[in-house]
Amino acid sequence: MPMKLSAVLLLILLAAVPCTSAQRVDWDMKDAQVLSQPISSLPALDQQGIVRRLGVEPSELLAMRVETASGHIFLVQGKQYPGTTLCGNVNCKFWILSSNYKVLLKKVIETYKLQSTMHHGLPDIITSMHGSAFDSGLSYWRFHGTHYVRVACADAVYGDAEGNNFKNTHISPHPCGTGG
Repeated sequence: MPMKLSAVLLLILLAAVPCTSAQRVDWDMKDAQVLSQPISSLPALDQQGIVRRLGVEPSELLAMRVETASGHIFLVQGKQYPGTTLCGNVNCKFWILSSNYKVLLKKVIETYKLQSTMHHGLPDIITSMHGSAFDSGLSYWRFHGTHYVRVACADAVYGDAEGNNFKNTHISPHPCGTGG
């Protein structure tokens, strides 16, 4: 009986501890990227598959193929130009698609950074969403077999309200909201 009670107490204690995965994430975004290659840089068959899946004009898309441990994926992002419906001021729609064009992640982001860590054969990824001149919201994503799931979140603050840039970005991990 004491063994069962201590196991129950351990489970209760573990459930009460907040998730600390955000603290273990390397939030370094120095090499973060936006896509720069037009979708026309991909083979015609891939262009057609992506455009058909997303229902977006090819002229509005940037895309690249990324080789992974389990094949390849496509990173696709809206092209920033006047009148586009895919981008706001700096944040654009962003997708990760499988080799057969299934959508694995769909978000609005400013930049992304592929990680060296992998889950189920696909790389983890950090996305950044521009908030203001001095801050961004960061999300850490892992592939869970069928799609990407957000597992950690943080705010990145680059400067203060007076326009002074910080020497080092201030990263504040926090629980992820339900929006994802």
